[in-house]
Amino acid sequence: MPELRNHTHNRANMYGLAHHAGHYERWASVLAQPLYRRVANDVAAAGLFPGAAVLDVGTGPGTLPLQIAARSPHLVVSGVDLSPDMVARATVAADMAAAPDTHPVSFQVADVAHLPFDDQSFDLVISTISMHHWADLEAGVREVVRVLRPGARAWLYDVRPTTRRAARTALDPKADVRLENPLSGTWWVNPIGRLVIRLGG
Repeated sequence: MPELRNHTHNRANMYGLAHHAGHYERWASVLAQPLYRRVANDVAAAGLFPGAAVLDVGTGPGTLPLQIAARSPHLVVSGVDLSPDMVARATVAADMAAAPDTHPVSFQVADVAHLPFDDQSFDLVISTISMHHWADLEAGVREVVRVLRPGARAWLYDVRPTTRRAARTALDPKADVRLENPLSGTWWVNPIGRLVIRLGG
């Protein structure tokens, strides 16, 4: 098996999938669709006020933000990804899905370790099956917490070893951290867990 030489680069580009956004989208539509549906339903049930800001980190081709926007058109939904190809594809999909009198879904290229947003910008930050690609897990979690408004939440879904590692990272002392391994309401063999962070305020 060939050695992966530039590990950080490969993580950032999802081991090559970021250069093939169409293949990634087809793969995600099959494997991740049940999780996307659950997250979109969870967001809809979260009771967020009209105009609340939601950020999806590691958005890929934007499938989840578009599902959230369709299910909860009163929210302002954004997505970030390291891959320009993914963001370009997500932006086209958002333009095609745009409906009158709804908030547009926006996307931009960004690294979770250096999010291009002010402190306390979001009411909910989500990430699905992205954390295990983050080159600096601690920096990524710290940035997620930084952009949360007081009382806001982050829901970080990933394979259970990654959610456990993320839960051990240094966090804001005002943050309440809860680990759901496995994901609540699923069988104990489910490999996906959720790290829930709520910022006091």
